[in-house]
Amino acid sequence: MKIKFDWVKIPKGKFWMGTDLKEDIVASKSEWAKKTELPQHKIYLDEFYITKTLITNTQWRVFLEASNYDWKDRDKIWRDGFPTKKANHPIVWVTWLDAKAFCDWAGVQLPTEAEWEKSARGDDKRVYPWGNEKISNKFANFEKFIGDTNSVDFYELGKSYYGLFDMAGNTWEWTSTIWGKDKDNPEFIYPYQENDGRENINDLNKLKVVRSAGWKYSYDLIRCAARDWNKLSVRGNGLSFRVVKK
Repeated sequence: MKIKFDWVKIPKGKFWMGTDLKEDIVASKSEWAKKTELPQHKIYLDEFYITKTLITNTQWRVFLEASNYDWKDRDKIWRDGFPTKKANHPIVWVTWLDAKAFCDWAGVQLPTEAEWEKSARGDDKRVYPWGNEKISNKFANFEKFIGDTNSVDFYELGKSYYGLFDMAGNTWEWTSTIWGKDKDNPEFIYPYQENDGRENINDLNKLKVVRSAGWKYSYDLIRCAARDWNKLSVRGNGLSFRVVKK
């Protein structure tokens, strides 16, 4: 059994990664942003494809049934069986290792944080996926406005430069990129360099970069360039992923 993915092509070319404090007023007031998102720099990426939405409960069920994967949190989140009313919500309570197992089975990959950010902002330096218009709950699910995840295709007005949903809010998203061992200081700083060790998929002893923030988190994290970290073994009700293919 195969999963149907709604792929979006991201063309080859350069884009601006990171933050320009003169253009992002929210970041200019954040010491965390100043530490983790500078300098803004231009990098080149080859063409790739990324899913238009987060991986859903429905897609995750296909994976479980076809692979017999031992998902530790099945009874916790699906204690009453498959959540029919949330079939099109993002799968949550998945660790980075769970997401990696899904990717290995499906023949896809987790996005690098560079691929993720280009998919979110395109090549025009926009602060938010939808542009530079001030954030509101018509664009994204954040700050507990709903109090839970929402359907992965709900926020039509919040779609990104390339037409992706939920590149801001709903859930945090796992990436393939290594943050480092120190949660307060990323080991791999900018400029982003794909071949400097940060994309060593076999290094399982360091924190991973997460992007997008989620339904519980504050407005200052709902920006294309915002970065944070998490442990590979962490799972939660606001943590999910999307996938890419080259």
